[in-house]
Amino acid sequence: MVGAIGQYLLHPATIAFQISNVLLYPVLLIEMTALGVVIFDAGLFFAELISRLRIRRSRQAIEETALAAKAVLAAGHPAKAAATLATLRHGRFVQAFGRALVKDPDFNPVNLEKLVVDLEFAVSRRLERTRLMIRLGPILGLITTLIPISPALVGLAKGDVQTLSDNLVVAFSTTVVGLLIGGLGYLLTAVRERLYNHDISDVEYVLDTMEA
Repeated sequence: MVGAIGQYLLHPATIAFQISNVLLYPVLLIEMTALGVVIFDAGLFFAELISRLRIRRSRQAIEETALAAKAVLAAGHPAKAAATLATLRHGRFVQAFGRALVKDPDFNPVNLEKLVVDLEFAVSRRLERTRLMIRLGPILGLITTLIPISPALVGLAKGDVQTLSDNLVVAFSTTVVGLLIGGLGYLLTAVRERLYNHDISDVEYVLDTMEA
């Protein structure tokens, strides 16, 4: 036992080699989990996209709804004004804005500004997961590529073609999976960011119309 410990202390590279071998399967498990998460997220995104396509975004409809809510609010019915704005179905965060107003129909400018800021934070939180996948996917792919290279080179030195080919298959396959995770994450983040920023723009347009 002492001799084995001394052997490792004299050859730190051996420790690194053993650690990398131990990490292979946990990292592979994390990579497969990340792939499942990003595929599931892509399914949610396409369902959301289909629901958006069913509702044609119209500046005129938003303006008419905002003016109707303004008239109801001027008549002294904030709850009805909030309900009027809640009829807007132009996007995920436009709907969230309407629900928040129905829950608390306070049209004080400070409260409305806080609602918009909260929506912006909600957008940021919604994008965090796929933004993480953009970085995490290639990192996991690189780790699971480099780890099998060591035993592959050992197999090459010993003339063990089977070990060499098995490890290279793992290395290249996991690289593709890692890049796929990062690519899907980037695509989902880019499209969602544009759509959600449009939602925030619509909410701000509603508020500007009501204040005019």
